[in-house]
Amino acid sequence: MERGNEDVNEAAGIDRRETANHALCTVDNDNEAVEVQRNFIIRFFQFLGSFMIPGLGMFCEAYFVFAVGNLSALWKVEYADCWKKHVTCPVKLSDSITYTQVCGIIFGQLFLGFFADRIGRKWGSVSTAATMVVGAILIIVSNGHNDRALWAMFTAVQFIFGIGVGGEYPVASTSANERAESSAKLQKRRGETVVLVFSMQGWGNLVNTAVIIAIMAGFHQYSAPYDNHALEVTWRLSYAIGLIPLIGIMLYRIFRLRESAVWQKKREALRAMGGDKASGVQWRKFGLLMYYYWHRNFGTAMSWFVWDFAFYGNKLFQGTFIKIINPSAGLIQVLQWTLLNSSVALVGYYFAAFTIDKPWMGRMRMQMMGFAWMFVLFLICAVRYDELRTPKYIHTFQFLYYFSSFWGQFGPNATTWLLPAELAPTELRSMCHGFSAAVGKAGALVAGVVFNLVDNRAKFWISAFCGLAGIILTFITIADTTGLDLREGDRRWLAILDGHHDLYHGPAVHPRHLSLLERLMGYGKLYREDAGEVLHEYGVKSVDEPKVTEMAEAPYKPTVAATAAASVAH
Repeated sequence: MERGNEDVNEAAGIDRRETANHALCTVDNDNEAVEVQRNFIIRFFQFLGSFMIPGLGMFCEAYFVFAVGNLSALWKVEYADCWKKHVTCPVKLSDSITYTQVCGIIFGQLFLGFFADRIGRKWGSVSTAATMVVGAILIIVSNGHNDRALWAMFTAVQFIFGIGVGGEYPVASTSANERAESSAKLQKRRGETVVLVFSMQGWGNLVNTAVIIAIMAGFHQYSAPYDNHALEVTWRLSYAIGLIPLIGIMLYRIFRLRESAVWQKKREALRAMGGDKASGVQWRKFGLLMYYYWHRNFGTAMSWFVWDFAFYGNKLFQGTFIKIINPSAGLIQVLQWTLLNSSVALVGYYFAAFTIDKPWMGRMRMQMMGFAWMFVLFLICAVRYDELRTPKYIHTFQFLYYFSSFWGQFGPNATTWLLPAELAPTELRSMCHGFSAAVGKAGALVAGVVFNLVDNRAKFWISAFCGLAGIILTFITIADTTGLDLREGDRRWLAILDGHHDLYHGPAVHPRHLSLLERLMGYGKLYREDAGEVLHEYGVKSVDEPKVTEMAEAPYKPTVAATAAASVAH
């Protein structure tokens, strides 16, 4: 009788897993039933719209975030008593604007990243856009009876805006990944699709700089003495212009954006597994995530940390570096050099997008390559700092600094945004991305403090060794998902939830899709070439009947992870 009950339960378990796998296998291609345009111009604009509209959130967040660095030189002139002489404001007040913004971003990445896995990608996207709209309006109308009160309000509302920015990171990345995953046309170009969306961040930085230059030029603010009224209008108007696309993207997401098909299918798979009914499921899933994916989360988070430490440290002190390169530069000249640097960096985004899915490049190689160039270029700047500052070598110094911006984008800036979403299962994808992004932003926060305490040469030394640390972290902890169908990662996760990770033998555990650390841990030994390209034998009798029989008859030996997963599966 007991054996009969076991057979019934096992048969029910196999049926449950078949249903869950079927839900994951279904790809909704309704969006692709669109007439193919033969007109090249129309196709080109359709291509632009395919990443510009989903990327408008990243455009807006970059427009506002980088505005602080671009406008700080103006504020030192207009509000000299507060920003420069520190008569009306304490020194820490002006410095705290960036720190407050980054703290808001970290909070948003963790909070909204967590809830986007539960409320869905659409309403997660709406939440981030709405929060940014509220924060942006408050930034524009910041005021006070004196300088101290004005900048106290400005600093406080940066936290609100930062929450929306933080949520945009995991939501935009996971949505772009899942949009590519749900389209047969885009599955082999998933990296390109995601990085193109991310490239809108570069456009946000560039457009913000260009807008500020244009407004200053309109007021003829080419050199000192500057008119305070013109500077006041410049910074407020530049923010107001950025509010226009932000409101547009919020309305688009409310009325036109559709929920992620991949997220919906994964919810169906979990319901089939019974995981939506068990108590305490989320904590058990978190435990399984830490048990099987801790090294991936550690690798993506720390790679992002060292990248943001160097990247945002350089961005925050970009004006200082440009003053070193061109000591006589005025306000508008500094912004013009910044615009050039943003343009060079933007080219790097597109080099990354159009090569990241190539077998000869891939995610891991691109990240290591970018970190390696960062190490070499900043090391040269640090070692030859005194010589490079002389008139004879100043243009070499300029080339090295701008060239580092190119390799930053054609490397870790693109991959650190892409990988956290690819390396995690769908139901926890946004949370994992938010965690890695938050750790990365912590690097930016630490950079803002540390770079204020060291001289300019030391900043280059620090940036160089961040590059070296990135190379080591990538080599050991980063798995290369180039060419891997992310549904395989979800099937592996379902096997983990059901307590039978050892019975998954599909492409997700192929050694080429595992990190060095994962291969040393033995995960690659689970892979079998006959597991199938689309479905593997786990819970699908038609692919590998003997293995399912083995699963039913072999005595079950519960592991720590399997015990934790028991209530999820049953």
